[in-house]
Amino acid sequence: MLEKINNLVEKVCLTVGFLLLSLFIVVVLAKVVVRNYLHIPMMWADEVAVICFIWTVFLGAAVAVRHKMHYTVDLAPNKIKVNLSFDILAHLIVLTLIYVMIVHGYSFMLMGFSRFSTALTIPLAYTFAAIPVSGLFMLFFTVEQFVKDIKKLRSLTKKEVFEK
Repeated sequence: MLEKINNLVEKVCLTVGFLLLSLFIVVVLAKVVVRNYLHIPMMWADEVAVICFIWTVFLGAAVAVRHKMHYTVDLAPNKIKVNLSFDILAHLIVLTLIYVMIVHGYSFMLMGFSRFSTALTIPLAYTFAAIPVSGLFMLFFTVEQFVKDIKKLRSLTKKEVFEK
């Protein structure tokens, strides 16, 4: 069930990330063309580009957590059980970072409702919301990875018991 929900969450992250990255490219390209050829400044373009970039990075980071694309090292080559144990420990450590992202990111987002962007005059909370939202998605993905690794570790332990 969790895997199905995470498949949907991943598709949403990738789709929204792709759309925001596309918007980022179009806005930056339009700003360069309009500034250089029409000599008209587009003050709002910088803020839109930054917001799109921030959201794209945080959504991409969440998807990277699901696919374990962060930096990993096998501490004990050819020792699957030991490496799975280290993976489980890593998941617990990552969960503390995710806690910080969700709880303190939410507080940071709430503070953003009293601050406004210069050109767009929208609350910065919409930009800051990328942190707790990404943290929530990372939580789903990490729990999924944690459960999978626990199941793998248990199956390896059972095999060792039956082989002896």
